[in-house]
Amino acid sequence: MKLATSTNIMDADCNRPYQIPVDVSARACAHAGYQYVDACLCSYCREGQPLRGEHWEEWIAATVALKEELHIQFPQAHAYWTIGEDFLPDGTRSDGELGEELMRRSVLAAEALGVEWMVVHPYSVSRHGGYDYRRSYAYNVEYWKRWGDFYAQHHVGMAIENMNRATQYGSCAEELLELIDAVDNPAVQICIDTGHANMVGLDVPAMIRQVGTHLKATHINDNHGKTDEHFAPYNGTIPWKETVQALRDIGYQECFAFEIHHLTSMYPKEVQPAQVDFSYALGSYLLRE
Repeated sequence: MKLATSTNIMDADCNRPYQIPVDVSARACAHAGYQYVDACLCSYCREGQPLRGEHWEEWIAATVALKEELHIQFPQAHAYWTIGEDFLPDGTRSDGELGEELMRRSVLAAEALGVEWMVVHPYSVSRHGGYDYRRSYAYNVEYWKRWGDFYAQHHVGMAIENMNRATQYGSCAEELLELIDAVDNPAVQICIDTGHANMVGLDVPAMIRQVGTHLKATHINDNHGKTDEHFAPYNGTIPWKETVQALRDIGYQECFAFEIHHLTSMYPKEVQPAQVDFSYALGSYLLRE
């Protein structure tokens, strides 16, 4: 497995999100010892961030140059996703053409950075005020078939992530497996977020084994099963020895990628590099043990 962490491990300063640019975070990751970094492109698609701005192509070029300077790789990334309600009352997507463009920019950035697998979120459709499984399934099949073709054309694999509530589509292995089976594109596979699985009450090692060789990306984080705390391992209730063993049992060779921004987010940016150093020591221990 490739020990990795997301660029969002340093992206908030004293609980103010999106305050720390990618070059500062990537330098801290490289200094800690990370060779592999997850490019959290969704962060850079937010209001006022570079992928959303006029000079987005220049930002991609500068990030490619940064990667080469630091001798790191970006084998994994996280694509744009909608914040807030996904759909308007009339059933149309709340982000409309902007969302489509930011997804396109995410793919182009991933291609330039050499990303092998980029994580996306499935969408949940409501009807009469409640979650509608059938409509959600149909929407996701059509949507990810279309985008899966675009990803493949740009040599980027797509990994669909499990969600963190039972009333969201894709919260369990069965729904993710049925979705990629219907999409029927080898470039469209699965990401497991360990914290999301724990919030739904799933057995994380069992979910890993159920997904098996379809697992191509991970978001490794811990919580107490109630909220999406994005803590480092051993700060919640996930059994880490068994989780790592399950990954070994299925022959997983991709990124063991921390998504643990709340390890650092409440602290001033000046002290966060020491916490990034700690995360690398922790990840090395987990994979060694």
